[in-house]
Amino acid sequence: MILLALLAIIAPLVLLVGFRLPARVGMSISAIIVTLIAFAAWQMTPLAIAASTLQGIHRALTIGLILFGAIMLVKTMQSTGAMDRIKLGLHAISPDMRVQTVVVAFCFIALLEGISGFGTPAIIVAPLLVVLGFKPIAAAVLALLGDTMACTFGAVATPLIVGLENVPIYSKELVTLVAAQVTLFDLIIAPLLALGLVAVLIFSFGNQTTHQKWKSLAQIAPWATFIGLVHAASALVLVQTIGPEFTSIIAGAISLSVAAVTARNGWLTPTTIWRHHADPDHTVEEVTKTTAHMPLSHAWLPYVVVIILLLASRLIEPFKQWLITTLDASWPAILGVESISSTWNILYSPGIVLLVGVIAAIVIARKPLSSFAAPATDALKSTVLALSALIPTLILVQVFTNSGINTSGLSAMPLYIAETFASGFNSLWLVVAPLLGAIGALIAGSATVSTLTIAPVQYSIALDAGLPFVVVLALQMIGAAAGNALAIHNVVATSVVVGLMHRENIVMRRLFIPTLVYLGITALIGFGVYIIMS
Repeated sequence: MILLALLAIIAPLVLLVGFRLPARVGMSISAIIVTLIAFAAWQMTPLAIAASTLQGIHRALTIGLILFGAIMLVKTMQSTGAMDRIKLGLHAISPDMRVQTVVVAFCFIALLEGISGFGTPAIIVAPLLVVLGFKPIAAAVLALLGDTMACTFGAVATPLIVGLENVPIYSKELVTLVAAQVTLFDLIIAPLLALGLVAVLIFSFGNQTTHQKWKSLAQIAPWATFIGLVHAASALVLVQTIGPEFTSIIAGAISLSVAAVTARNGWLTPTTIWRHHADPDHTVEEVTKTTAHMPLSHAWLPYVVVIILLLASRLIEPFKQWLITTLDASWPAILGVESISSTWNILYSPGIVLLVGVIAAIVIARKPLSSFAAPATDALKSTVLALSALIPTLILVQVFTNSGINTSGLSAMPLYIAETFASGFNSLWLVVAPLLGAIGALIAGSATVSTLTIAPVQYSIALDAGLPFVVVLALQMIGAAAGNALAIHNVVATSVVVGLMHRENIVMRRLFIPTLVYLGITALIGFGVYIIMS
């Protein structure tokens, strides 16, 4: 039975990574396989399967709105010249792609993750990297990998505050303790992630000999690890002083500021400029001729509007409640099944905020409203194509998650996997805990959902094995963040915004090894704790 349950994970990886099928095909086949297993082996009721299918379609549409807004904002800003001006501004900090990787894919993405979460940061950052000259596949991979560590805190600490709700001893104190433990582990993970992103750029996408690549990595290592430590140390202090809600936002802003200042002044950064992956179609000289006259503040203003609105909608409670309750397209108790529902507060969606950013971009550039037409058409076409992969992906996710609604008496597949793993590891669970978190996020596409589902099991295992449950829950959070990078619908969405329609399998293959390394480092941290305890 365990192998049948694991097919929800194995089938997509084999079909997309092994057989290199596009996501719309691979995920359709995977969804059919998982649905058949749910019906035949788990004896999931036909009504629950039908409700889960509709739930998946509904959830896919919510992601589609975010995608539409993100693509339209990028297309609009390209047409106004704002993207080129932003490129010129970032080149003024440093034209070195190693530095740009840390600034944008590590620091800026952490700031965005703290504000919005839910896959939005990678969707925003990947096109920015393309504008800087990164080829689309590198941009997608770096954005997805960069949006991992900060994901443990997510949008105003949602993965912690909401994700841990099902733990029997849930309290504000528990959330703070787990968050503090995560930041301690991040003192190791953050410097390695900042440097690791550059390593992926150099070794996976750079055009150099092996010796030159190692030399290029060594040159950037002092600065990249320093920025990672700045972020981690800031987060550690912030959790202890103001709590977890603003940790990712403020730590992201601090590390972004320090990175920009140190890079611009050449402190610890290499004296040579690395652009061995640059797209020759994106040149700074061309930008200088066409858009240098635009004030940099005007170019960034649409993103500033987006960030301010996201902050306001998440932090100002009356405004938040109005957005949630107005234009609510949520679907409770689908087909009468009480435990199956889907939330879609349309005005609260980051997609609507991104569309407001589109309006800001057009107003700032003093373009006519007809300027909406071309970007809207392109965005709609791309979103519809993306939904062909997103819908089967989300159907698989919901059938997998809801498989506990059955007549067999079996636990839902995610819990069945967790319970089976737990029986074989005992005190070595500290090594396995992050893997289980990653499996949950890989399928659900959400660190919050992974923790909601699996954290109670992690807590129970910790008590039975005599392990510190705060450490186990922290490893669950870190593992879920790592698994989020490989989540199929996150990969699909990020691939679409950089123009890699139906090439998600290529992105998945490039992500696979770095994600395993990330999980391996987390497992080593768990093993280190185990050794200390022994």
